[in-house]
Amino acid sequence: MKKILTIALMALALAGGIVAFKNRLAHKPFVKETAGAPANPREMSAQASMPDDGIVVTYFTTDVRCPTCHKIEELARKAIELHFSGQLATGRMVFRTVNTDQPENRHFVDDYSLVSKTVIVSDRKGGKEAQWINLQDVWLKVHDEPAFDAYVSDAIRKYLDGRS
Repeated sequence: MKKILTIALMALALAGGIVAFKNRLAHKPFVKETAGAPANPREMSAQASMPDDGIVVTYFTTDVRCPTCHKIEELARKAIELHFSGQLATGRMVFRTVNTDQPENRHFVDDYSLVSKTVIVSDRKGGKEAQWINLQDVWLKVHDEPAFDAYVSDAIRKYLDGRS
């Protein structure tokens, strides 16, 4: 009797595991965006109005986006809107999302040596990019919102302080 009960419990546990696995697959943790559609309704094209003298903060993404990818974009946008609303309003700062899977944006992979989705802060002077920094540690800070906010906003402030 004990042996039959053990086998029945093992079969039940296996069946439960299979059901849980199927349910996990059904929720699809990765989302493939429709070709040609922006990954985000507020996504700007790479050709969006760029300041001749100012800061451009770009979240680089691809067609395939996980929940963490969406969170990085959300937190970066939130930090910029919270701390730099004045610069955004005057056009001296731009936040944009660029999909490197779109043919016209593929050059950014080489331009910035991109290996994953990331945030790039670019300082533009005289209509040209003067310097830039890859905030690749957004992946390490995404689950700590205050640390993420400080990381992004501090990087931007370094460029703004150099303009004074």
